[in-house]
Amino acid sequence: MTGTLGWIVLGLPLLGALILSLFGAKEPPKAVTRWVGCGSIGLSFVLTAAIFFGMLGDDAEERVHVSRLWEWIDIGNLQVDLAIRIDQLSVMMMLVITGVGFLIHVYSTEYMDHEDGYRRFFAEMNFFVFSMLLLVEAANFIFLIVGWAFVGLASYLLIGFYYDRPIAVAAAKKAFVINVIGDVGMVIAAFLLVRELGTLDYTEVFTQAPGAIDSGSGVAVAIALLLFVGAAAKSAQVPLHTWLPDAMEGPTPVSALIHAATMVTAGVYLIVRTHVLYELAPVAMDIVAVVGCITLVMAATIAIAQEDIKRVLAWSTVSQIGYMIMGAGLGAYSSGMFHLLTHAFFKALLFLAAGIVIHALAGEQSLNRMGGLRKHLRFAYGAIAIGCLAIAGVPGFAGFFSKDDILAHALAHGGLGVVLFVFGSIAAFLTAFYMFRLLFRVFVAPRPDGEYEHAPHGAGRAMSVPVGILAVLSIVGGWLQVPFGWQAITDWLDPVFADSLREPLEATHAQELATIIVSVGAAAAGILLAWYIFARDPSRRVRAAAAMPNARALLEDAYRFDEVYDELVVQPGRLAGERLHDGAEPLGIQAPISAVAAATRGIARGLSWAQSGLVRTYAFAMAAGVVGVAVIFMLVAR
Repeated sequence: MTGTLGWIVLGLPLLGALILSLFGAKEPPKAVTRWVGCGSIGLSFVLTAAIFFGMLGDDAEERVHVSRLWEWIDIGNLQVDLAIRIDQLSVMMMLVITGVGFLIHVYSTEYMDHEDGYRRFFAEMNFFVFSMLLLVEAANFIFLIVGWAFVGLASYLLIGFYYDRPIAVAAAKKAFVINVIGDVGMVIAAFLLVRELGTLDYTEVFTQAPGAIDSGSGVAVAIALLLFVGAAAKSAQVPLHTWLPDAMEGPTPVSALIHAATMVTAGVYLIVRTHVLYELAPVAMDIVAVVGCITLVMAATIAIAQEDIKRVLAWSTVSQIGYMIMGAGLGAYSSGMFHLLTHAFFKALLFLAAGIVIHALAGEQSLNRMGGLRKHLRFAYGAIAIGCLAIAGVPGFAGFFSKDDILAHALAHGGLGVVLFVFGSIAAFLTAFYMFRLLFRVFVAPRPDGEYEHAPHGAGRAMSVPVGILAVLSIVGGWLQVPFGWQAITDWLDPVFADSLREPLEATHAQELATIIVSVGAAAAGILLAWYIFARDPSRRVRAAAAMPNARALLEDAYRFDEVYDELVVQPGRLAGERLHDGAEPLGIQAPISAVAAATRGIARGLSWAQSGLVRTYAFAMAAGVVGVAVIFMLVAR
């Protein structure tokens, strides 16, 4: 029964996308689009919840359900089934994808109401959710890679939704190309698994790998790092992170879906799902943790200088995913997944509440043209304040519990973990600072351009209700796992890691207490500094920016990664293409073809004398031919 429900959960969003696509260029009534687009995701969430509650009554070892429809590939010794795997990890991801995804769909019914391509938007959103569900329900690496590629395609379509804007099209292509780099890494890793193990089925791979692949061997490290290439591209980790801020060119609900509930969390899920392979390569796990730490600190510093409200949140996402990747690299899998869950709540809240502000200001996204909105948009102010408190890690809010869980495990790891703890705590300070910078500049500090000509309007019910639900979840969601107490997430996920090759990482009460003190102090310092600069005396902001123009320019340009890639990759590639087009192609490809064509033309021209177009000439030629043949026969007969 569980497997059947899993297939239905997977199929409903795809069915919704197909139904909405069948209308072609004709736009159906918006009510039909809403019911199909939102209804398919809502039903998937209800069925996922049914799966979850059904699994609660099962013993831990009975919570793994693999459902096979038929044999998909049979080549030599390699067999791949069209199959899904429903277990504690996939169900957790399914709840996040369908639950938060449904709220974003409902929000979109109002936010996108006046946009062209209403039906196309919901068809693409449904396809996106289907692709993510395919990715997390996959029972083998082939199915995983197919879902991985579909997510890349769906993100390309949604980021480039405004296809009449060149900047949006460029952002979509950039996201697609970088994610294809990740796809290539995963495909090569799959080839290595086939070579070493002869299978791509999860159960068989994770069972056979410890005995067939030597721990710490080159093959183990290669497989783990190649998988991490895919994870880094999808989850926007250094150096494959540059696509994510540009993805803000899509509509705000798309940003919420990509950043909060789906795409960027896929890399975290991949590492956690394949933890056995990573544990065979300790060096790769250290690399994963270090890359996550570098990403979270780097992105946090960049967010400080951004002036576009959505780009602040985008870099915030890159940073928060860094926490999750760092936790997974340290072996704190449940902690990383816990932060994935709470991040889905407060980041979706922040994006959708920011969408209310953008909607109220007729598409305005620059912080330089915002301010004093607290009296106009009280609901959005309260929602973003809750989101900021959650992401900053203020006690009682969701981010406090999940982020501190990762930092405590880093401290417990010792050695490298202590270094990561220090930088993670610095990032906690930066996070509180840049998020409250956003809050104070948008809602508290006066608008630099003076009062608004027209009072900004609030949001309707379709936008407000999802934001309200996410605000509640951003408060209560963290209480699923608390220091010194209830560990619901860990208890739920522990059976998934029963095959782990290392001892579970546990933080002592002293380490948890030290983490709380440090992280709360960092959050408080960040909030106070942001208040001092952006709320108490907003002119300080201008003076501070003027005092360090070069540093600010560097952060605004995101450390100029794009410029470096342009110089090292794009321009040399374009130059090589031009050289091949102008030099090698005419000589190496076009020349032989042109020679054949010229020879054909010469032969035809040489024979053209026989084609006079006169009937008497042709009759004479035929008679002469007959005579000639007759003469030949007579001579032969003699």
